[in-house]
Amino acid sequence: MGRKQEILKKLRNTYCRLRQSKIAGVGVFAIRDIPKGIDLFYDVKEPKWARFHIDEFKSHDKEVLKMIDDFTVIEKDGSVYIPDCAFNSLDISFFVNNSDSPNLETNDGAFPFTTLRKIKKGEELTINYGAFDHKHKKGI
Repeated sequence: MGRKQEILKKLRNTYCRLRQSKIAGVGVFAIRDIPKGIDLFYDVKEPKWARFHIDEFKSHDKEVLKMIDDFTVIEKDGSVYIPDCAFNSLDISFFVNNSDSPNLETNDGAFPFTTLRKIKKGEELTINYGAFDHKHKKGI
């Protein structure tokens, strides 16, 4: 398949876009109805991750620390995995917001992100962060 045909195929399988969210800042929204069981980010390349301890970032700007907290999971032992891009080229999946009634599921915060039910055009796509991030689990 040629390059243009590959791009056209990907565009036919594009289901969402970024938009302002009532949940938190920016979110991911359906641009059309999405059936149950769809892997929304099938073409996103899993980034390479480097393991750090949160203390290694003490000398960094507070806004960088906020990005680490916003876009990654800081484990109870202080370990955190940072993508090789260091937040300079995050894909759309990083902007899926948290919900106690999610319409997406994932395996430990990794790909794939799969729809749990039919999602209507205009609906925000959400996931339960508590499934993979201890600070979002109930009672913690």
